[in-house]
Amino acid sequence: MLLISITLLYGVFAVFGMYLIWSEKSIRVPVPISESVSVIVALRDEEKNINRLVNGLIRQKYPLQIEYIFVDDNSSDQTLNLLNEWALKDNRIKVLSRVGDGKKSCIAAAIKIASNPIVIQTDADCEMGEYWIMSSVNKLLSSKHDMVLGPVYPFQTKTILNGLVRLEWLAMQFITVLTSRLKSAGMANGANLTFYKKDYEDFSISKYGEAYASGDDMFFMRFLQKKGKQVSFNLDKQAIVRTEMPVSFKGLLEQRIRWATKAGKTTNALTYFFTFLVVLANFSWIGAIVIVIDNMSFFTVFSICVVWKLITDLVICSNMARFYNDVKVLYFLPIIFIAYPIYLLLGFVLSFKKSYRWKSRRLK
Repeated sequence: MLLISITLLYGVFAVFGMYLIWSEKSIRVPVPISESVSVIVALRDEEKNINRLVNGLIRQKYPLQIEYIFVDDNSSDQTLNLLNEWALKDNRIKVLSRVGDGKKSCIAAAIKIASNPIVIQTDADCEMGEYWIMSSVNKLLSSKHDMVLGPVYPFQTKTILNGLVRLEWLAMQFITVLTSRLKSAGMANGANLTFYKKDYEDFSISKYGEAYASGDDMFFMRFLQKKGKQVSFNLDKQAIVRTEMPVSFKGLLEQRIRWATKAGKTTNALTYFFTFLVVLANFSWIGAIVIVIDNMSFFTVFSICVVWKLITDLVICSNMARFYNDVKVLYFLPIIFIAYPIYLLLGFVLSFKKSYRWKSRRLK
């Protein structure tokens, strides 16, 4: 009965989440655009992505001034040279280099010279539509909140690993939007953040999360929440940012280790609860297998756990997949259904590592 209860609770979670997410219509409410915007990007060894990124940024449709601030984090390739070439072509582009080591130093340097009150942050490996800035600023102003989390989704390839990553990402985005709707946003992504410069300056002064090499986006969001400020999610297709994901299983694990190093300091209780429920549901059918092997009379229990878990996964992922125009990814559901418990166990074990590699650096 415990296994069935967990699986059924997981189904209730999915239906409740789906209702809460989509009952609040994310229709853009036109508001007067009265503020110019600064877009900041911290980057290292991104020569292959520079042209795609800058082309996406300079074609943004926005009625007021936009400045683009790129901060190079000691790249060893042609990243800095390419940025300087772009700066000669477009006077809205500012390029900084040698401001310190690490992404946090780069972001702080960009914020310091930003000349506009509204800041939008993204990553170098991203691509966005031409109304990304308009949608993000509109949500910030119309919601009267202090930070807007934007939708992020991986680029699509035909590999099985990419399909599994996209499915996991859909589940994470589901939890991100749901916790935001419950006014307790649990995950932020620096690939698509909109906020006020003054708030980030206060965050920098506080030195909150300074001991961690990564996680500036999560620590910043948590800082705002501790101050009683509001965070919302912009569920608008115009605001989608597409980003690159690891192309190898080793790279994927390194990324998850990087996330895990600061999870204990940035994850709130509501996100922990939802994540724990997902983990329990993923192992409930494993438990049902053990029981049915010992006693075939429990085959009904096993069937309920498997079928209900699959249906619930489909409900969660299909809703988010339609938003991201990626329903074909649902074909990978049976594979991730079987593989995910193993992946979770491996990720849990590796989360105890004290260091990880990122951009050819060994970090803690």
